[in-house]
Amino acid sequence: MIAIQVLSRLLLASSSLHQVDTTARLHGRASSSFNGRPIAGVMISVPAAHKFVVTDSSGGFWIAGLEPGAQVVRIAYQGRETQEYQFVLRRAHTETIAVLLDLDAMNLNPLVVEARQTNMWRDLAGFYERKRWYGGFARFITREEIEHIQPKQIGTVLALEGIVVRCYGYCFPTRFSRGHLCAVPINVNGLPWAEDNYEHIPITSVAAIEIYRSEPPYGLSPSLSITPGSSIWMGGDFPTSNPCGLVLIWTR
Repeated sequence: MIAIQVLSRLLLASSSLHQVDTTARLHGRASSSFNGRPIAGVMISVPAAHKFVVTDSSGGFWIAGLEPGAQVVRIAYQGRETQEYQFVLRRAHTETIAVLLDLDAMNLNPLVVEARQTNMWRDLAGFYERKRWYGGFARFITREEIEHIQPKQIGTVLALEGIVVRCYGYCFPTRFSRGHLCAVPINVNGLPWAEDNYEHIPITSVAAIEIYRSEPPYGLSPSLSITPGSSIWMGGDFPTSNPCGLVLIWTR
């Protein structure tokens, strides 16, 4: 009888060890939208689950044991609280989100988004993710660096990277690549932009600029039709090879 009880307890313990966790989890990192550095002490809470955590020194956080389905996430920092952000959590899945905070802003209004594939991530959080991946391949200019340079307009920043507007019937931002002059496509907030208009964006509104010196990573190329008047037009004096890369401008 004793042997049967012991065996029963062992089987029950073994069964509990092999139970699959079907709850959802939330994972991510809080960073500065000014320079991308991690921010510790940010409170991430899921009110409906009565759960919250505080980001560590790396800006990271992890919340487990959440019910699958739509869950509201709230962000708080130094006594300031944000609006609520809703995410749909999946059973036995970890949802990764990015939190970008402007610590100098009057109102705490962070960018809180779901993590995406690096080259398809079209917002400021994607800029900082690509900065970690392609830092040696492209030029990533943060708001901190822009304020250090103190340019009057975007063209001043691009000129420092060898990109200058030239006019050949149409005006284009251009650069020399392998001895050839070619035009550089411009994207603003992930969308193609008329190249003669980007200078109208106030420099105070620019959050970051990423500049690719040659062919950008797959997925970042602009979906812009190849016609005269767009910077990827290679007609006239512009060669059809030696691509000059891509400029992505992110605004606040």
